[in-house]
Amino acid sequence: MTKVLEETAKECIRWAVGSFDNLKMSTGLNVSGLVLVDLAAKAGYQGELLFVDTGYHFPETIKVFSELDLRYPEISFIKLSAEIKTEELYLSDPEKCCQINKVDPLDEYLKRTGTDALLNARTRASSPSRRDLQMVEAGQICRINPLTLWSLEDLDRYLAENDIPPHPLYELGFTSMGCWPCTKATKPGDDPRSGRFVGQGRLECGIWSKSS
Repeated sequence: MTKVLEETAKECIRWAVGSFDNLKMSTGLNVSGLVLVDLAAKAGYQGELLFVDTGYHFPETIKVFSELDLRYPEISFIKLSAEIKTEELYLSDPEKCCQINKVDPLDEYLKRTGTDALLNARTRASSPSRRDLQMVEAGQICRINPLTLWSLEDLDRYLAENDIPPHPLYELGFTSMGCWPCTKATKPGDDPRSGRFVGQGRLECGIWSKSS
């Protein structure tokens, strides 16, 4: 099944490369993100990969970003960050902290560069909020989700078969990599994103909540 999913994902990426003049890719460096970067490289993607450095990522996450940059020289790795300092805003208003440190830097970059489509690694299996995710989501910026139908087992198998090291925190139960103040390890059987924004009544940072 993984081979079918792999070929479908690569076909989707090739279609996106051929269909959009200013296609970009984003990643949060989760398991699915590592798979997407590898598939994109194999499918001929040679554009930018965008990672928003909020200033609150685990050190291991920053290290993974640097390692991927070396592994895939054909892809341009771009690190984005907020221009203002929010200090400990995550304690008093975590949603605003996400907006300023994560959502706004990406939105501003996409608008400034005239991006018309964005490859990303979301899957239906990662969260209840993504159960109806489609492979292509039309909008001002088209969102393309090549891994829509992949399960966590499919992702794990792909990493193993292609000798791709997982995020160092993955084996410690961190199945979705966010900022350290708002990310916890999960338990076996939990949704991969259940460790994000614990106690905040949300599962999304806001990047994918907009309709445009």
